[in-house]
Formats: sequence, C-alpha cells, structure tokens
Amino acid sequence: MIRGTSRKQTGRVTERRKASPPRKRSGSQRTSRQEAKPRASSPARTKVRGNAVPQPAVRKAGPEHQAALKDFETAIRFFQKKDYGKAAALFGKITEGPVREIADRARVHLHFCERKRQQESTPKTAEACYAHGVAALNSRDFERALQYLSKSNKMKPGQEYVHYALAAAYGLQGDPDNALSHLATAIKLRPQNRGQARHDEDFQVLAEDPRFTQLLGIDARRS
Repeated sequence: MIRGTSRKQTGRVTERRKASPPRKRSGSQRTSRQEAKPRASSPARTKVRGNAVPQPAVRKAGPEHQAALKDFETAIRFFQKKDYGKAAALFGKITEGPVREIADRARVHLHFCERKRQQESTPKTAEACYAHGVAALNSRDFERALQYLSKSNKMKPGQEYVHYALAAAYGLQGDPDNALSHLATAIKLRPQNRGQARHDEDFQVLAEDPRFTQLLGIDARRS
C-alpha cells in the first residue's frame, strides 16, 4: 500500500514536471509581447515632443515680441476709446519694429487712425480752412493746400490773402495760369501784394514767365 501510494505520487510529480515547460513558454511569449509595446510607442512619443515645442513659438516668446505685443494691446485700448492720436503714435512705433506680423497689423490700424483724425480735424469755417491750407502749403502738400484754400475761397469770397495763397500753391504745383490769375486778383484787392510777391520765394518758379514780370510792373521790380 505504501509502495503503491508512493509510486502514484511519483507519477503525479512526473506529470507535473512534464506539464511545466508549456507554462514557461507561454510566460516567455507574454514577456516578448510586453517588450514589444514600448518599441511601437517610442516613435509616437518622439513625434509629440517635436510638435509640442515648435521653433516659431520659441522666437515669438522673445523680449522684442513681448514688447511689441504689449504696445499693440495698449494702442488697441486707445483705439477703442477713440483716442486716435495716442493710438496712432503707438501704432507708428510698432510699424518700425522688428516683429513683422505685429507691424503689419499695426500698419492697418494706423491708416484707419489717420483717416479718423483727418475727418475729426476737418475745418468748418473759412478762416479754419485758410489756416489748414497755409499749413499744408508750408509742408509742400500742394493738393491739400489747394483743397482747403479753394474751400475757404468758396465759403468767403473776396479775401485777398486767400487769393495770394492760392496763387502760391498753383505756382508751386506747376500751374502758372491759375497762379497768375489768383495773384492778379490778390493785387487788385490789395496793391501791396505786388511788392510782397516780388520778394516771396514761393513765386520764384514764375520769375521767367513774362506775364509775371508784367503783372508786377517795372516800379515794383526796382523797389
């Protein structure tokens, strides 16, 4: 009984030992599968890291970009408050900066601010139009000068100083016919304008025109 029992037990142990190798093989297969997973996922991780920190984002975070963005945000606040003077000053500063994309955006807003400022500063009286015309004439913006001076002349005709300024503007623009016509009217309304025109540098462009010499007169050229 004892011997038989021991033989049966020995047989069972032998069967267990024979069954153990497949378990080891299945375990090795699991290990190989587990080891294969990191290899498949490693390229994806590298790709995510590369997209997470692109080069343009690094450049945009520089001090020049931050300073331009801060000025732009401040200019926008002035713009929203309709303070176009201060907004235009900041937008103009940004357009000269090194950050191109912000400079382009600022340039668009700057043009809008300039148009608004011109609309708000449009003169509404003959005297104001004359003042704006003379200012434009001194800055050699002849088109604006003629625009304001002509408007002043229509609003209040017969002002000799307006005709005198119109004569200078037309002469500098290269229109001698209109220049001499307005100068003749200015001299007729105020004869002293004849001597003033002779010494005025703005009329030097008409010095070679015989009509200009005749209009001024011999006595005026000698005085």
